[in-house]
Amino acid sequence: MSDADAAYFDGEGEGDTRRARRERAMAGSIGRNSAIMAVGTLGSRVLGLVRMSMLSLVVISAAADSFTMANTLPTQLYVLINGGLLSAMLIPLISKAMLRKDGGQDFSDRLITLCLLVLGGVTLISLALAPWILGALTRKGDGDFLAMGTALAYICLPQIFFYGLYSVLGQVLNARGHFLAYAWAPAWANVVQIAGLAWFIQEWGRQSSPKAWTSEMTWVLGGTTTLGIAVQGLALVVPLLRSGFKFTPRFGWRGYGFGEVSRMSSWTLGALVVSQAFGFFSTWVMQVAADDSGRVPGNAAQQWAYSIYILPYSLITVSIITAIFPAMSRAHAKGDDPAMRHWITRGLVSPAVLIIPASAAMIALGRPLAATLFPGTRYVPSRGIDEPGDIAIILAIMALGTLAFGITAVKQRYCFARSDGRMNFWTVVLMIAVNVIACLVALWATPAEYVIAVVAAGATLGNIVSAAVFLWIARRQLGGLNLSTVTRLWARLTAAAALAGLSGWGVATLIADPASDWIWQALSLASGGLALGAVFYLAARLLKIREVDEMLAPILRRLPLPR
Repeated sequence: MSDADAAYFDGEGEGDTRRARRERAMAGSIGRNSAIMAVGTLGSRVLGLVRMSMLSLVVISAAADSFTMANTLPTQLYVLINGGLLSAMLIPLISKAMLRKDGGQDFSDRLITLCLLVLGGVTLISLALAPWILGALTRKGDGDFLAMGTALAYICLPQIFFYGLYSVLGQVLNARGHFLAYAWAPAWANVVQIAGLAWFIQEWGRQSSPKAWTSEMTWVLGGTTTLGIAVQGLALVVPLLRSGFKFTPRFGWRGYGFGEVSRMSSWTLGALVVSQAFGFFSTWVMQVAADDSGRVPGNAAQQWAYSIYILPYSLITVSIITAIFPAMSRAHAKGDDPAMRHWITRGLVSPAVLIIPASAAMIALGRPLAATLFPGTRYVPSRGIDEPGDIAIILAIMALGTLAFGITAVKQRYCFARSDGRMNFWTVVLMIAVNVIACLVALWATPAEYVIAVVAAGATLGNIVSAAVFLWIARRQLGGLNLSTVTRLWARLTAAAALAGLSGWGVATLIADPASDWIWQALSLASGGLALGAVFYLAARLLKIREVDEMLAPILRRLPLPR
């Protein structure tokens, strides 16, 4: 943060001590809200990893790829709607509407009604088009694979509506300052889905070939997955009612200020159309490369790697960015560039303290992570099968771009706060262009066993390019971001994390090798993780990274350490 910004938030810039106190209170509130969301997300993600671990015991090889493709469809289509219609609108517009005499009730009712109608319509259209969507993503001649995927897609696609319900109700709760229920709702989905997987394991055990699947298997796996998402969305109804919000469906949107919504949403929806079109394309590329032998990694390997990769991002970055987004919207509404610079800088600095060492951990400990979290993955060197190794390589490549991925999240919220859909659209197009080039290289000039690794490298490079362009634009728009200080912090954190990663890797490899049993893999992960954490802390102290001390201070104060 620049000296001018520091003065502003100390109340010296304008001599307004009351405003300074409000900003400090807001910062404290954002810290609490970030912590609430982080704790809820941690619980949800831990359960999510348990679910993914159990899934690796249920479906492998072609069956795993078929389920992954079918269950990813509602997520991809929901992201299209959520990013284009919901995230771009709800927080800024509901926050603004709450300033009206009626507390924004009439406007919010109409906005929520519109969102739910669109979600319902998209869900019905997706169900009607399911066979054609699955057919376009499947290799020719894979009749059993396609039949299994299509049956699962019919059961899983209703998740679109319930994902949307969760987002709509959650954004209303967030705008009203209630974060706890929204953060914990995905945990309920994972509980339901874990129960369904336990049922499946008890009845049928592990399944690898789509030919062996019965309709009962399909309904148990797909049905409990969708039921979990339905519970996730419906779980927010009671907390919303308790917050004092009452919803009455209202139709008719002309003359209520939805023109701004339409303009913003059209750009954002365009960005998500491009992004999700690429999502389908990359899914097809990865599916074309895979085979039924297990020697070539497919969509399932990518999804397992992604489930680990997304954990620090969702736990750390999203918790912080979601909490500061309303403050960014208010800063822009007031034309307060110093405040906007403050929140952008906070979005660049606060997550990095944990994201950078987490990236080092994913790179250094990828194999024991995969072998421990997904015990159903196979290591059969005589047949050329090394699924934990495949996951580790994909994860390491993704992890190189974790910080940049977080910066693109700051970019998106910055654009939404400024109602600047055009900037968001073109930065997404740039990022997707890099990804498409990587996919084409993977498809035409890469051995099959490295296709997913090249696709992952394209995603990492695309995030880095998009993040760099955003920082350049935001610096010009806001009159500086004090990036020299931010990048020096990143460099010191990277040096400490690299040394820690090497230490963690060394300890882990002394304890277990690729052929070791699960218990040794778990011990390797735990020992390597402890070594990595200890070395990172010591290196951070030597490099005088005060942000690490500030982060750990509340924890260390509660430990019975000698004084």
